[in-house]
Amino acid sequence: MKGEVPVKTIALDVHADLSQLALVTKDGEVMMEMQVPTRAEELRRIVGGIPGPKRVVFEEGPMSALIHDALKDVADEVASVDPTRNALICRAEDASDERDAVRLAELANNRSTRTVYVPEEPYRTMRSLTRYDRTLADAVTTVKNAMKALCRRWAIPCKGTRIYGKKTRDEFCSQLPSSPLRWQFQSLARRLDSIELERTRAKRTVAKLARKLPIIEALKSIPGVKSVGAPTLVAWIVDPGRFNSRNARSSYSGLGLARKTTNWKPVGRARASKRGNRQLKRVLFIAATAAISGDNAFARRYQARIALGWEHRKAIRDVARKILFTACAIMRTGREYDDGRVSVPKSPGDAGRLRD
Repeated sequence: MKGEVPVKTIALDVHADLSQLALVTKDGEVMMEMQVPTRAEELRRIVGGIPGPKRVVFEEGPMSALIHDALKDVADEVASVDPTRNALICRAEDASDERDAVRLAELANNRSTRTVYVPEEPYRTMRSLTRYDRTLADAVTTVKNAMKALCRRWAIPCKGTRIYGKKTRDEFCSQLPSSPLRWQFQSLARRLDSIELERTRAKRTVAKLARKLPIIEALKSIPGVKSVGAPTLVAWIVDPGRFNSRNARSSYSGLGLARKTTNWKPVGRARASKRGNRQLKRVLFIAATAAISGDNAFARRYQARIALGWEHRKAIRDVARKILFTACAIMRTGREYDDGRVSVPKSPGDAGRLRD
């Protein structure tokens, strides 16, 4: 349009202390290159001082939220982009901070970047807490496995969970043949108690933060979705409306399907995609596994899939995907779970016509 001022692209190659800034016009002319301190006030001062309409792009990283919050009021657009899609940068043989920033601006001008969604608070904190809770859960599993492995090396029977109990673990420790090994077992037990205490505190902190997001309580009404699954779903999905389709939601959650096409025709069988959010995928599969053991529509849906000849892994994936869609519907409407709204065939012969 005549008289319209072109938008300048400001690309940042972000590092902990200093970031490389490149100012590039729509025609690809590099107007300015400089190093700026990676501090919110300095970034605001420099970017805000550049006249005219501008957009800021940078690759997704640990400081993306900080930069996004610092610049969203001084730029017309602030975009954190997926670094795995920027092959022009990561595969360049002459890569450097200066060249990387300019190349990122060129990719943004050509619309060759994919923007990563940056949520607001308290969703970012909830993401961090649920991720940390998962880390603590993995640490608990590691210590428990080490305790059983120590006993098994000396042919000490240790099936079940009695080996972990504070009142029963001593009988296993006393069967070890030497004091150094008994000390090792006791050390593992102390680590287990410490980690479990921290996980209890982490769950308490998550529950306290969850009060700011009432929709979490509504999601807990979904069969299989418990106190850990509901905060994780809310923290990572945030707003179901940001996805263009159900396929987009499935892909983001690690439940999408991958299929190659040649000459505009599909080649081979569709397979489970390995892309997507692993934390969301894990929570949804745990919820699906718990749901199919109860008396609910998800269990009946699973049984119908099995009756039709589906493999267990495909049927459980279908239930996990349905739980995802149900959670998104509840987040949009605010209503609690209604078992009657989950599509289930009336007979095994109708299983192939199930709606998502």
